[in-house]
Amino acid sequence: MRSRPTTTTAVAALAGGLALALSGCAGPGVVACSAVGYLYDGPAVVAFDPELPDDVLVSACFGAGCAPAPVDRGAEPTVGETMPGGVWRVPQAAPYLGAGVYGDGSERSLRVVVEAIDGTGLVDGEYKIPVAVERTGMFGECPGPFRFETLVVGASERSTE
Repeated sequence: MRSRPTTTTAVAALAGGLALALSGCAGPGVVACSAVGYLYDGPAVVAFDPELPDDVLVSACFGAGCAPAPVDRGAEPTVGETMPGGVWRVPQAAPYLGAGVYGDGSERSLRVVVEAIDGTGLVDGEYKIPVAVERTGMFGECPGPFRFETLVVGASERSTE
């Protein structure tokens, strides 16, 4: 017959091992992150440095080789920032989505075109949208929810980044 302490010790070791395995700390280099996929359906926010004159046309779209559509100037960017001259919000919706691009935050490139009133091109480039990620897990080792940050474009850039 088994003694009571041996059974209790075995149950405690099994429970501790199970808890350790479920926590993602089962061994060196082994991380168990949630299988949850995160989406972001908010707009890309574009600001210019230096600020643009009032009489320019700003167009933008998501994805390489897309056809830019005009974007209206907004008042303020996101999350407590302020930019002189305002910002332009590009929604992740038609007509701003390129072919094969979905409005879920997975496309991280934005084509921005700025033309003066006389048709002179001031900016025409593709830019990587900065992203803020909220890390999860005990030590921040897992990706979590994310959002686009304000993309600041140099007002005299003509090349593709």
